[in-house]
Amino acid sequence: MRSGIDLLSEQPGAGNAVRRHEWYQIRLNMWLHKGDPVRWNAPWGTEPARLEDDGTTLVTYVRIDREFLIAGLFYGCEGMNVGGKRKLRIAPHLAFRDEGVPGVIPPNALLTAELEVVSEGFPRR
Repeated sequence: MRSGIDLLSEQPGAGNAVRRHEWYQIRLNMWLHKGDPVRWNAPWGTEPARLEDDGTTLVTYVRIDREFLIAGLFYGCEGMNVGGKRKLRIAPHLAFRDEGVPGVIPPNALLTAELEVVSEGFPRR
């Protein structure tokens, strides 16, 4: 694991290996350093994206690259398989840095993230 990312727990998936620059549906929860859940105001990622659990769970489609994911999630999903889940502690320099996300994540926040790779591919419309 890259410096600045701690693997707290892992449930291996039985599907294909996650590959860079490919599309996946993910389920994501985040918590601030003191355990407060991150509540999103609106879903992000690519449609169809949605929020569940009062805004604390994001279900969306992303391409595994630095354009769609913060560095901590991008590097944190290396070695995962579809169906797998990881809980990560992500240092601020690999998360939202000194900008934060106004009204959601304070600047220089240490985050805990639970990332599940739900499925492979992008839904065709």
